[in-house]
Amino acid sequence: MSSELYRRARRAEAAAERAADRRRLRLEFFRAALAEGMDSLKSMHAGGASGQDSVRTYARLMDDVLAALTRLAAHEAARDGLPATPLVLAALGGYGRGELHPSSDVDLMVIYDSELTPYVQRVTQEILYTLWDLGLQLGHSLRSLADCVAMARTDFPSRTSMLEARLIAGDGRLFARFRRLLRENVYRRDFEDFLAQTLAERDQRYRKHGASPYLMEPNVKESAGGLRDMHTAMWLGSAKFGARTLRELCDKDLITRREQAQADAALTFLWRVRNELHFFTGHKNDVLSRELQPRIAKNLGYENDATSLGVERFMRDYYQHARVIHRVARRLIARCQETLSRRRATRWMTRACW
Repeated sequence: MSSELYRRARRAEAAAERAADRRRLRLEFFRAALAEGMDSLKSMHAGGASGQDSVRTYARLMDDVLAALTRLAAHEAARDGLPATPLVLAALGGYGRGELHPSSDVDLMVIYDSELTPYVQRVTQEILYTLWDLGLQLGHSLRSLADCVAMARTDFPSRTSMLEARLIAGDGRLFARFRRLLRENVYRRDFEDFLAQTLAERDQRYRKHGASPYLMEPNVKESAGGLRDMHTAMWLGSAKFGARTLRELCDKDLITRREQAQADAALTFLWRVRNELHFFTGHKNDVLSRELQPRIAKNLGYENDATSLGVERFMRDYYQHARVIHRVARRLIARCQETLSRRRATRWMTRACW
């Protein structure tokens, strides 16, 4: 689809003689493409699409837009005589996982090898300026491979977001080097410290947003049993065991098939709830307030009947799924802690033998 979007964009701006006209036509084209995609996403959601289908559909749409923009920017830079040098446009965080909600930030990073060349600067500038003009909320960075390793070692948010990095456009070999350097020089080297930092971040989040899955007004993302609980466990599972999905964790016998199925169902339920919160409020809002709960429940198909209110059944389902996420995440974290305990015991026995 990205190739088709690129060809359509080239045709849309082909008649422009001046750079300013070409840019205006480009913005009009991509603004229309995003609006059409968002309308389709709303229709999907209203028609009962699963949370998983919705977040992945929106991520694919953004992938196509970004890949096309990167090709356009690279074409213009080459046309203006700038020698091409390797770069990567990578998705980070939730977007890196292939999960994008209607009002979520689009987190991006441009990676280059060692020298920041005029070509990399030009392509990066063109991509970012176009995205800003399109009104997207961006998280963005421009880093060399060495910068990536240094940031991952010293900055916890950067470490976790880069752990979930995904290639959107650019040099595949450079991206493979990026992944290998972080794996060998950061994630495998100081996992014990990473585990301690991750659990400290979780405890701080619980103090702010609530440590129980049964809150009256839960934050779908940040409260205990929310999406961030699973993200936290998956960061550790990826760093320690190289498993980036629930399926891979199950294949490595770190969770059971039943736990995988329950966690998949719980995640897609919370994704659908979060999508509805974003669509209904028109902005990024992850709190299921008492005021919003009846309307969100109704919009998701929970009607009142002779025995119960729709909002009661909705919140009952929410708590059931939040409990699953909380339990599976704790189990995964415990497995990571067990590996450290066994390693300490092995070191102690080795020293005792000497």
